[in-house]
Amino acid sequence: MSKFKTKWKVFWRLVGECSLRSLTPAAMYFVASVVLMLIQAKVKAVSTTVVWACVCGICALAYNGLLMWVCGGSHYEMLVSGNMKRRSAMQMGSELNITSYKYQKEYRPWKGFVIGAFASLFVIVGGIVFGCNQDFIGKGEETSTALAVVTIIFDLFAGWALIPFQVANIAGIYVNYFIACALAILPIGVSGGLYIAGAYGRRNKTLRAQEIAARAAEEERNKPKKINYGGLPGTKPKKRK
Repeated sequence: MSKFKTKWKVFWRLVGECSLRSLTPAAMYFVASVVLMLIQAKVKAVSTTVVWACVCGICALAYNGLLMWVCGGSHYEMLVSGNMKRRSAMQMGSELNITSYKYQKEYRPWKGFVIGAFASLFVIVGGIVFGCNQDFIGKGEETSTALAVVTIIFDLFAGWALIPFQVANIAGIYVNYFIACALAILPIGVSGGLYIAGAYGRRNKTLRAQEIAARAAEEERNKPKKINYGGLPGTKPKKRK
């Protein structure tokens, strides 16, 4: 039972770490959605709305990728610390005391994809909710108050993916909202890919630094040693011309 509790505790720590890391990318998608809502309020053309949705989405994805690159590098450093602790426990029987070490922050390849899934959760849920109410979204008086509130909420947090579908359906172009769920692949893929790339980038940087340090140490060892004559005037023999 104690092992089960320990594993359950570790599981929720991992979930907490992934959800915490997804907040900043989700905030960027929120900003992109708000910007698109303001643009869509003035621009009613479907094609223009789609173009601006692509621009807002690309900006949010780029920021998401940058954050995950940094996150992958920091998690790789935590993995190195964890390996040091485990190696010391196996060899010496006691773990090193690293105060900044947190197991849930160690690098794992799947973490980036989970973080991306958390960041795109509103897109997935919004696509399902809107798909189930396909005939009522944006239909004016036919839309209930509760559905209107839900629409505004999802537009705020996932409008970069959902608003183009709304504009198209209101204009008479039938597009199934369930297709919007597929757009969640973009944050998931960008988060997972850049997270792994950031970890390997930090690994390669560390290896290069170690190689440079080893080369410098080797050159220092191979340098001819200077003879110390005591540092007093007249103690060093004069060179013959």
